[in-house]
Amino acid sequence: MIEKKYFVYLHWIGLTQRDLGLIFCKIESFAKAQEVYDNISSSLLAQYINDSKRRDKIMERKQIIKTKLIDEVINKLGVKIIIKWEELYPKSLNDIPHSPFILYVRGEIPQSDMFGVVGTRKISTYGKSVIEKIVPDISNVFPIVSGGAAGCDSLAHKCAIDAGNKTIVVVGTGIDQTYPVGNAKLFQDIVNNGGAILSIFPINEPGNPYNFPVRNEIVVGLSRGVLLIEAQEKSGSMITAALTLDLGKDLFSVPGNIFHSQSTGTNLLIKKGEAKCVLSSVHVLEEYQNSVKQSFHAQILPLLGGIELEIYNLISLEEQTADMIADSLDKKASEIGLQLTLLELKKCIKKNISGKYVLV
Repeated sequence: MIEKKYFVYLHWIGLTQRDLGLIFCKIESFAKAQEVYDNISSSLLAQYINDSKRRDKIMERKQIIKTKLIDEVINKLGVKIIIKWEELYPKSLNDIPHSPFILYVRGEIPQSDMFGVVGTRKISTYGKSVIEKIVPDISNVFPIVSGGAAGCDSLAHKCAIDAGNKTIVVVGTGIDQTYPVGNAKLFQDIVNNGGAILSIFPINEPGNPYNFPVRNEIVVGLSRGVLLIEAQEKSGSMITAALTLDLGKDLFSVPGNIFHSQSTGTNLLIKKGEAKCVLSSVHVLEEYQNSVKQSFHAQILPLLGGIELEIYNLISLEEQTADMIADSLDKKASEIGLQLTLLELKKCIKKNISGKYVLV
């Protein structure tokens, strides 16, 4: 069994995500993590790190690391360590330029498509109303990804939770830190509601300005598309928007007051045709009709039973007439007709132009 804690120790003493990726570039080398940690030296590091001062700093931190304290933090918070190429590693992160080698996770990262929502920390009343109107509907189809910052990020997470859906916060600190401090309850609620907190930074890493652009790349990498709520023309949110476009992801933007500085960035993206204009959740979800259908049917299936479920399963295989269903199930046509009407009212099925029933 791979002792993944040694990757955590190596990360803490100063090896970057890139360093770890270079050293352990093959799955077969994962088992050597303890060997590398136990025998780390300046000469070994020199094979991967040119900066002698950084090599010296790593060796200094090796002397002061308290591995037992790190183990306690991981165990107390229930942190999962996910290494690149493991099954639980989100496949979408393999497509970003700086794909992280190690992930720290509290909770569960969905294996489905996700959707990013970002925006200013200085959210306006208008921005709040937009998020409260749009995000719950999107979260019914996609888990919401954001950065957990004050303002737009936090409200997007909260709206997803209030709608009974999952959300993922990608933090710009170590997994054991809470930033901003006031979001401690929100972060715990995210985990309790089936979502996750994800970090790519070492244990104990505080928040600093250099971390957040890196964090934003992970938000975009996890997301099928990104919705920008409010942003000034020169802001971190606009950097995230640029990342979204660079990675070939769908970018959506909500128009705002032309006299409000927090709308200059969002309005500009729409004007330039770089972002799709969003006036309601429909304008996002219509871009992903197959995902919407899959989500709907996943929600409706547990509510069906008996003959309804039998009919649904038949139609899911191929389009059917009422008579075909009655024959297959050996039921009276009148009974099948009633059940088909009920399924139509539940918007599970519809009759096509040829008079046969198909799934919606």
